[in-house]
Amino acid sequence: MTMTESPPSEAAESTEPEAAVPGTGLYDALTTSDHKAIGRIWLRVGLLLLTGVAVLGVPVALEATSADSVDVFDGANAAWQMNGLYNVALVLLVVPALTIGLATIVVPMQVGSSNIAFPRAAAAAAWGFVVGAAIMIVSVFAGGGWGALDGVRGEEADAIELTLLGMGMVAASILLACICLATTVVSLRTPGMGLMKTPLFAWSVLVSASVWILTLPVLIANLIIIVVDLRGGPLVFGNPEASTMIYDQVHWILEQPAVFVLGIPVLGIIGSIVPVVAGTRHVAHAGLMAAIGAAGLLAVGGWSQPAFSDQREELLFVAFGLLAVVPVLATLGLNSLTLAKAGVPAGLPPAQLLGALGAGLLLLLATGAGALRVIAPLDLIGTDADAAVGRLVAFAALVGLVAGMWFWASKIGGHALSNAAGLGVMLDFIGAGVLMGAAHLLIGFDFDGGLNETMAWIVFVGAILAVIGAVGVVASVASARRSDADPGDDPWNGHTLEWATTTPVPPENFVGALARVTSEAPLLDAAEQGDSDEEGAPS
Repeated sequence: MTMTESPPSEAAESTEPEAAVPGTGLYDALTTSDHKAIGRIWLRVGLLLLTGVAVLGVPVALEATSADSVDVFDGANAAWQMNGLYNVALVLLVVPALTIGLATIVVPMQVGSSNIAFPRAAAAAAWGFVVGAAIMIVSVFAGGGWGALDGVRGEEADAIELTLLGMGMVAASILLACICLATTVVSLRTPGMGLMKTPLFAWSVLVSASVWILTLPVLIANLIIIVVDLRGGPLVFGNPEASTMIYDQVHWILEQPAVFVLGIPVLGIIGSIVPVVAGTRHVAHAGLMAAIGAAGLLAVGGWSQPAFSDQREELLFVAFGLLAVVPVLATLGLNSLTLAKAGVPAGLPPAQLLGALGAGLLLLLATGAGALRVIAPLDLIGTDADAAVGRLVAFAALVGLVAGMWFWASKIGGHALSNAAGLGVMLDFIGAGVLMGAAHLLIGFDFDGGLNETMAWIVFVGAILAVIGAVGVVASVASARRSDADPGDDPWNGHTLEWATTTPVPPENFVGALARVTSEAPLLDAAEQGDSDEEGAPS
């Protein structure tokens, strides 16, 4: 079976592609225009950030177990800053870096393109993100952050401005990367691949990129307003009585509905893995596309930020919170029907299937917690229920992205990742997400504070599981890089075009011209056509 067609003049020549030999030096990394190399920059930075943020989460959680007897960071102000860094880094650094890295590698191949749109801009986005993340993190440890509990004073303002600069660079870099990815899906699809035939992961990346493109300019505008205020405005943020207002003005990016954008690529990853494991096409590809699109619509944020006009008790905000459950339920239901159509695979399931389904269930819990949060009589807004939604969405995204890394490992780095290690890692992250999300939600409900200390210790256990999972991912990737085992060109009998190329992937992704696409699963079409030809052949 092949999905490529070579011109007649090339028929006598060898069709074996030469393996890509990526440069390993700093100059090569800085000047590359290969989407695969750019994607690996994002992934490496994302894994480094994942490990660091997971480690930071342990003392942050320990500090919260007992405010009277534990003082990990030497003061309430430092503890508040580290908690802010943990929250922002998890949502705005770790998950976007891993998402964009995976998408930058897989999406161009999935839509049949030889490269990402605007490759130089994509590379600039990757390095801009690295610089911005470094500035943001270092400035927080140098006394910056998003305000100060004891009031912002002159010596702290410069460090805070650096934090805001780094955050702005990160937002702008994500925005630029999203423009490249969205343009790739819209403009560089192979002949025959109409938008409704787009593979689900590529479609989910287009939807989530569109949401980021609408949302991030609002965040950047917030940051500009804050910096102008610090520099010479009315000094609202220099007032000790308003010392948390900087964080309050940007916190909306960590809350619903904006935070739900992190889960949209997860829906595409689930939709890519399930039919391949089941060995059949989706029962309703168009229905899944509609569900993912609806999830994107309900994740558009910025309009609901409370700093200028609090919309969190208005009908539109409540409707967004309640309806966000629906597309997740629809996606899980349609994927379950696809699995049921083929029957459950015998034996130990592949790690990526466990991760895909676990990520979907975490995302369902996240949207369910979000629905509870917007019900006015429960009075959960402003409580730990805020953190519950954020943690559940972030860990749903992490589990889904790790599942995607295991699924597409041969196309990412030319190596297979251990199934047993993958199962362990994904169970760690699922456990961390459930424990931390459930504990924060219960703290939000426990208005008299009787459960707070117990739930805080459960959050601490979840933070430790997150560290184990992060170390497990890094160790698995490092171990695979040392392995000489050949993962094969298509180890899973995939359905979409990324599996039509060789491993390692050649510089131009595909050798020869691709055959015209007739459905969302072109390789499955080719396999079925081959079986039909064999059955019809004379004996």
